[in-house]
Amino acid sequence: MKDNPPALEKFRQRISWDDLNHNLIEKQIAICVEEDLGGNSLGKPSLASDITTNYSEITAKGSAYLTAREPMILCGISLIPHILKVFGTEDITFTSKYKDGDSVAENESIGALTGPLNEILSTERSILNYLQRLSGVATSTLHFKKKIDDYGVGLLDTRKTTPGLRFLEKYATACGGGFNHRFGLHDRILIKDNHLAAMQATHGVVLENFLLSVVEKNTPNYLIEVEIDEIEQLEPVISAGVDAVLLDNFSPSLIERAIMINNNRVVIEASGGITESSITDYAKAKPHFISTGAPVHSSRWIDIGLDWN
Repeated sequence: MKDNPPALEKFRQRISWDDLNHNLIEKQIAICVEEDLGGNSLGKPSLASDITTNYSEITAKGSAYLTAREPMILCGISLIPHILKVFGTEDITFTSKYKDGDSVAENESIGALTGPLNEILSTERSILNYLQRLSGVATSTLHFKKKIDDYGVGLLDTRKTTPGLRFLEKYATACGGGFNHRFGLHDRILIKDNHLAAMQATHGVVLENFLLSVVEKNTPNYLIEVEIDEIEQLEPVISAGVDAVLLDNFSPSLIERAIMINNNRVVIEASGGITESSITDYAKAKPHFISTGAPVHSSRWIDIGLDWN
């Protein structure tokens, strides 16, 4: 078999915390703040809107600890300073020995929040929501990854993400050891079956010529991937000079056949209804990558608690 396809390493990308748009993240956090605190006469959320805490007249200072109730891959700890900032809790400090992507054991303290107890109570739910959700995605991603590692197959995420949380959920995927597929419609050309159907270019020479026209227009040199759902489409797609082919809802045996036909000319990605129980069977067919949205859309929240000193 030939050497690896030219575009292979471009698919082995993981977003880092520094790659994220932190201003955009704080805008998303602001929505969470308004959900909890509502708005004052100026339309701005205020900690004074936490009527439970204020009516309880909690004025002391102290520390609270985020505690893992179960083993996990941690994700979301980098968000905590931004959550505190958007809530306007300038007197709270957060310390931790962990970073996103670390493995945390059951009953371990993840970090400490120190400051006015009323402010800690007001921010508690938003901090836990992000940590539990993103750590759940990261932990689930690792479970999927471990099932295919022995076969040299990479795990890719998808755009099946919670609206407004895509970049954070893709970041959680990276923390769990997965690779990141395209982030939106703007950063990679992925011609799906509906594009081909809309252009009436689904087979043979018509399919190849349509894709040749896309390749010729690709002056910024975006990655070009094409989704196919029939083995007969594979050769015309490869001949057009694209970078990758997505095999949609192919059986493991059909994937093996496609791998032989391809002979490492392009990147091969397998996708479509792949679950944690079936992913190993697909990995045995040896595509370069398997993509699935399951670690995001089917993961459960990790159990994390806030405990007082």
